Amino acid sequence: MEAAGIGRVLFWEGGSLWLALVTGTMGWHEHHAIQLCLPIRGTAQFKTDPEGEWITCEGAVIAPDVPHVFHAPGSVVANILFEPESFVGRAVLARFGNTGLHLLSGSEAKALAQPIGQAYFAGADDASMIALARQAVTRFSGVDAPRDVADVRVLRTISEIRAHLDEPVTLPALARKIGLSPGRLRHLFVAETGVSFRRYLLWERLNLALSLGFGGTSWTEAAYAANFADSAHLSRTCQRMFGLAPTRARIESPQAHGSLTA
Repeated sequence: MEAAGIGRVLFWEGGSLWLALVTGTMGWHEHHAIQLCLPIRGTAQFKTDPEGEWITCEGAVIAPDVPHVFHAPGSVVANILFEPESFVGRAVLARFGNTGLHLLSGSEAKALAQPIGQAYFAGADDASMIALARQAVTRFSGVDAPRDVADVRVLRTISEIRAHLDEPVTLPALARKIGLSPGRLRHLFVAETGVSFRRYLLWERLNLALSLGFGGTSWTEAAYAANFADSAHLSRTCQRMFGLAPTRARIESPQAHGSLTA
């Protein structure tokens, strides 16, 4: 299988960072997440039209569900994918629309990419890289930094979700446990987290399964641990959200720079 890059892949609630020295091409794919492409060294190229020319950019944002090809041989690129229904996702879609590929100016792209690149080459730990990626998305979206969840009922809901990711989790069942109506919990959850209960649950399951799989657990066991029907179900969901099947990625330690394939 052709290697498409060497780097790191990190996940958080509602987002992920795919940072790599690109060595190949990601063929036609699409994903539900918004993609913020930030070349750290070099440029990136995209196609959204099979008959069109390659579009070279210093930075770009790709709307959800837009078929495209990605190519950046020899470049180090940070691709940040994040939930369209989140506070920052909705702000980005309001700015750029929900279709197509939009180029960023070189100055804007560089300002967003530079802190991530400096930390990456300095060997920063996962938590630091995640914090910088999230800061880049917040800055790019133009919204205030998301506040921490404070409502104890939502905090308890999140705790219950994370404690039961290996089994079916429903909003009505959690609402009964929390002592709220399903409608009230649904509204409160969005107000506190910025994303719907359903989307939050999906991201939590994906993050758990991918973290386990990339950490050495078999993909079948990782799928079951996050309540996916099987590894094929996990693969299809990952492909839909990120444009990449998890079995086509190999992640190593930061010191080894990981190996990402596509």
